Amino acid sequence: MNQIQIVLERNTIIQVIIMDRLQTVVTRKMTIQGISLINKMKGRGGILPFLYKMKEKIILFTRVPKEGTTKTRLYNFVQPKQAVEIQIKLLKKNYKLLSGLNKELFVFHDGNERDNEFMNSIIPADKFFYQRGENLGDKMYNAIKDVIEDGDKVILLGSDIANLSQNIIDMAFKNLNTVDIVINPSEDGGYFLIGMKKPIKEVFDLPSYGDNTVLENLITVIKNKNLSYYIGEVGLDIDTREDLLQAETGYRDIELLGAGEYNINFTFSDNNVKKVLRINVKSQMDLENQIEYEYETLQLLKNSSVTPKPYDLVTNTTLLPYKYLTMEFLNGRALDYRADMDIAAYLLSKVHNTKFGENNLIRASNPFALMYEECENMSDKYLSWDKADKKVSEYIRKFLSKCKELIPNEYEIASPCIINTELNSGNFLIGKSKEDSFVIDWEKALIGECEQDLAHFLAPTTTFWKTDIILTKEEIEGFLKQYSQYRDYDKERFERYLIFNCLRGVTWCSMAYREYSESTKLLMDEFTFNKISSYVSYEFLENISKYFE
Repeated sequence: MNQIQIVLERNTIIQVIIMDRLQTVVTRKMTIQGISLINKMKGRGGILPFLYKMKEKIILFTRVPKEGTTKTRLYNFVQPKQAVEIQIKLLKKNYKLLSGLNKELFVFHDGNERDNEFMNSIIPADKFFYQRGENLGDKMYNAIKDVIEDGDKVILLGSDIANLSQNIIDMAFKNLNTVDIVINPSEDGGYFLIGMKKPIKEVFDLPSYGDNTVLENLITVIKNKNLSYYIGEVGLDIDTREDLLQAETGYRDIELLGAGEYNINFTFSDNNVKKVLRINVKSQMDLENQIEYEYETLQLLKNSSVTPKPYDLVTNTTLLPYKYLTMEFLNGRALDYRADMDIAAYLLSKVHNTKFGENNLIRASNPFALMYEECENMSDKYLSWDKADKKVSEYIRKFLSKCKELIPNEYEIASPCIINTELNSGNFLIGKSKEDSFVIDWEKALIGECEQDLAHFLAPTTTFWKTDIILTKEEIEGFLKQYSQYRDYDKERFERYLIFNCLRGVTWCSMAYREYSESTKLLMDEFTFNKISSYVSYEFLENISKYFE
């Protein structure tokens, strides 16, 4: 039975002091006119609901952050260790928010007593509780049942909500004054917060918790039991790479555009304008500032009118373990080597003729020496492999030896320009005309010679990459004639670059073949692996041997 003491203050205010069954002191003040109300109220059904403040309790539900069990749906985008770090950041952020609200806070994790020390190193909870039950519904119900007492308001929520705020919590408790259940939906069709004043088992007995029907099924149960409910602000719980990107960038409608060996591209909507979000996951050039490098290149090429316009560069991120840039979304299809060579000649000339000032792009004093060093480093990855094919290794050593002989002792770039260095058919977006076409993917740009770009574009190791085409001598000469209408080139330099680009294609594929075989690459797909395999086949290596004779 609650003890009640009424104290008269200045003949106008009474102070009501309640000692509840938990020995908690609760005080309330009211005007003297409220005395008549007090006199009319009897027992717990009268005065106490008016005077007694319901306890507000929060249950924070979380996994113990461990590799292999934490954020596994992100493993197609980040490493398991990075997924754990993301979960820890979210847990820390949300625990700090909740622990500062002056509510009773209970942390339930999916581990056991052995995990408490590790959990305490992440969040300074006084005590941890353990989830128990056959499924998520059982675990949530049991947690609420264990915590709730008569007169309590309890909310339970997950730990991985990116946009959790005090207002969400305040509104949940406020609305529990008037309804039986409060729910905060998540964007994936589930919910991240549920609150109630008494445990209701049926609310948690849903068919599934792993699809986009969870919220719908929950509301159906609530209505069938004639319970009142309130739906609050939508939350973003981070399960997929799109969730992570939305949480980091604030952009919506994020969709995968395409993924290469070292980059992943997404589209997103920004004020109804479609743009591209480009993420670099690894540098081919071993640069720490790879995304900054590409952004600068795009800035330098803005006046060419044939490359994507850059918008933003973001190097300081909160959850995302990668830096990123945003740029113009461009429509178009991949280049057709049989039908679009006139457009390609125009586009490359526009790039090569673009004027530039001071910049941080790499400029090789001897590009052939630089290319050879790059090829030698890539080939070492294959040649040192205990599973390397002996005959393939012989071809690679033969090609290396020939190119080493062709490295000039001294060399001077005759007419410097910005070059792409990776011009395959997928680096072009072909529109209705040459003025409506573009060159994309500028992660490996250099200050070099146009002949290097031309040779890479026309080399058999390039044309065969996205297609099965190897250009004839006549087709190569026809393209060069078209290009020369816009810009001069040196034929001798072109031919030397052609040999070095063949070497580059083979050595890169040999390196990638080992990486794929050992499953060390983050971005993997069957098509790419099959194509890489064809480059280290005896047939292909024999076909390009003529360039090294």
